[in-house]
Amino acid sequence: MNTYDVVVFGSINLDVVTHVKDYPHYGDSVLAKKIETIPGGKGANQAITVAKQGSQMLFISSVGKDSSGKQMLQNLQSYGVGTDKILLSEESGTGMYVIFVDEHGENTMAGSLGANLTIPLDYIQETMSKIEAKILLLQMETSPEAIIKVMQLAKEKGMFVILDPAPAGAYFPEVLKYADVITPNQQETQMITGIHVDNQESALLAAKKIEELGVKNCIIKMGSKGNLVYQSGQTTYIPSIKVKALNTVGAGDTFAGALASQYVKTNDLVEAVKYANIAAGIKVSRNGGQEVIPTYQEVIDYMNEKY
Repeated sequence: MNTYDVVVFGSINLDVVTHVKDYPHYGDSVLAKKIETIPGGKGANQAITVAKQGSQMLFISSVGKDSSGKQMLQNLQSYGVGTDKILLSEESGTGMYVIFVDEHGENTMAGSLGANLTIPLDYIQETMSKIEAKILLLQMETSPEAIIKVMQLAKEKGMFVILDPAPAGAYFPEVLKYADVITPNQQETQMITGIHVDNQESALLAAKKIEELGVKNCIIKMGSKGNLVYQSGQTTYIPSIKVKALNTVGAGDTFAGALASQYVKTNDLVEAVKYANIAAGIKVSRNGGQEVIPTYQEVIDYMNEKY
């Protein structure tokens, strides 16, 4: 029986990132400042973040038997992420997203999940039966059946389940039955609760609604407006750190991976959110992808300098 701090379950994608001054309008053709092809996927971003924080981790995922899949596996290995539980799909190619990033660092994207949708339920069962872990971290870029299966198995094992309910369009209510904490941003919060969140008061209303729906703990992420941590009726507001945002791609994934890693160490959700907040802030202040996700030491150095 292998033991880990964090099990990450989720997606691996190849991202085509297009840097533009402004988003093109419907029917427009615009010249990009730069186009990059980089490794991505919410699961991969979270797995790399966890690895960079020094946690013992396992990543369960799938790529296609194509050149993109080979590239993604090599990339993960370069960051110390084990790839022995990443399947090579016989059915689909590696997932791919096309991302537009404007001059303010905000992003809009569209993609195909490909191999991420082909992880067999019996493979999840077999893999989870051979491990023990403190935390399961997952998002929603895999199939609904696989998401529910891995969450059920994690709960049976007494793992603490952190759900990043992203992307918003993939959300479905059944996941709330098995999550110990969820970490929605403003768009995802509105998808789950119907409440538009733009300040602490509306975030609290949404958190109470999420508790009514079955999850006692949540972290409402409001970007530059900070985070509301809600734990069984107790609330803590954590302001965002002040940085110039150059690229917000992967910010939520960095937050989630850092949160899981720090919660293992502290067993304190508020302290873990403070840490994750800084990690995400450092990430958006840098132009780049997985290579600019901060390490544990970089986050600690920032904390020591600023606080």
